[in-house]
Amino acid sequence: MKLALLSMLMGAAFSAHAGSPLPAPVDQNYPGTLVLKVDASDTVQNIFRVKESIPAKPGKMTLLYPQWVPANHGPSSPINQFAGLKISANGKPVTWHRDNVNVFAFHVEVPAGTRTLDLEYQFLSPTEANQGRTTMTPEILGIQWHAVTMYPAGYYTRRIPIQATVTVPQGWQYGSALELDERKGDDLVFKTTDLETFVDSPLFAGHYFKRYDLDPGAKIPVHMNVVADTAEAVEAKPEQLELHRNLIKQAYKLFQSQHYKHYDFLFALSDEFGGVGREHHQSSENGVKLDYFTDWNKAESMRGLLPHEFTHSWDGKFRRPAGQDVPDFNTPLQNDLLWVYEGQTQFWGQVLSARSGLQKSASVRDQIAVNAARYSSIAGREWRTVQDTTYDPIINSRRPLGWSSYQRSEDYYNEGALIWLDVDTKLREMSGDKLSLDDFARKFYGVKDGMNTALHYTFDDVVK
Repeated sequence: MKLALLSMLMGAAFSAHAGSPLPAPVDQNYPGTLVLKVDASDTVQNIFRVKESIPAKPGKMTLLYPQWVPANHGPSSPINQFAGLKISANGKPVTWHRDNVNVFAFHVEVPAGTRTLDLEYQFLSPTEANQGRTTMTPEILGIQWHAVTMYPAGYYTRRIPIQATVTVPQGWQYGSALELDERKGDDLVFKTTDLETFVDSPLFAGHYFKRYDLDPGAKIPVHMNVVADTAEAVEAKPEQLELHRNLIKQAYKLFQSQHYKHYDFLFALSDEFGGVGREHHQSSENGVKLDYFTDWNKAESMRGLLPHEFTHSWDGKFRRPAGQDVPDFNTPLQNDLLWVYEGQTQFWGQVLSARSGLQKSASVRDQIAVNAARYSSIAGREWRTVQDTTYDPIINSRRPLGWSSYQRSEDYYNEGALIWLDVDTKLREMSGDKLSLDDFARKFYGVKDGMNTALHYTFDDVVK
């Protein structure tokens, strides 16, 4: 009898949370503002400690941890580093249950009389390379907001307001596209924005920090925020700085538009902090080796990263494939046009590297020649198209591959760039060298100058 009763109770408990349907996202304002406080000062244990308040009303509610990470092109959320979740209301604990089908969803029964749910949890930065990318060291930290934020299901993320405060280690400086409301000691209090913009505006902070103006006197500022392992490493020589300023000039000549209120390169030079290259609409995360400035000749191969990520403000963030127009961070992305999003960005990154002088023209041509030679012998091209490789961020999540020549991987980057080189060549041939891909860039990315929200496109739009 006791076993039967226990079996019934267990069955009821599990069935109540067995793949409960999530409320569909609705394009309407969320009733209230999320308040997020992140303590990022523990650089000894590499732990981000988070407190979040979410306006709520009594009844069933589902909270989501982001799964599909913008610019990663796949369901690459670091939920395995999310820990310690506790929820309370009016000072009393509230039970939560993880959905046993969608493990990124957490179901809550909000008690009567509740106006706000209070959450506490931690994000545990990897401490070893085999655990993932290091996001906190004794000298540098990086916050990708999707890793430290939960949000209510049932709303478009662009309609959910959020206000964030971050505590950084004593005296550290920071860079971010987020707009600061005020700094209270080591507490950075940011202005309220929508959740979509918030997640698209990461933060780098460091003990050693230097901010460079890359477009002096411009109405729309562009800055390079450098953090590093050492004081020496953040120092750019005038001639090095001038080449980065050339990048901004050349991009403006190419696209003849700007689609941000301001732009911030977040640039980490480190042998400890994890390498990264990730695009955002008004900023980018960039991480390379420590000697970027201090061993300039040796570092030429690293200097293609900033041109690539800067290009993404136009290609991938402003002009964005229609399949990337999703209501929240838990709706799957459609990647079939990544050969435009990433492939053409790879092409323009190479072109702007050469035009700015960050890389020698001969070096860029060598890169292109090496890629062309490599793809001439890739066995996987016999059965798998470039477009099919756009699904690799979902299929493989950038894990090591056996028989990579036959399986292929994310070839929409480099083989995609060769496609656009071929388009450029064809335009020049057919027009008697009067037209090139530069003209495409002006027509496709130069529209609606000053617009800083996404303008989505389809395959037919590209062809047109």
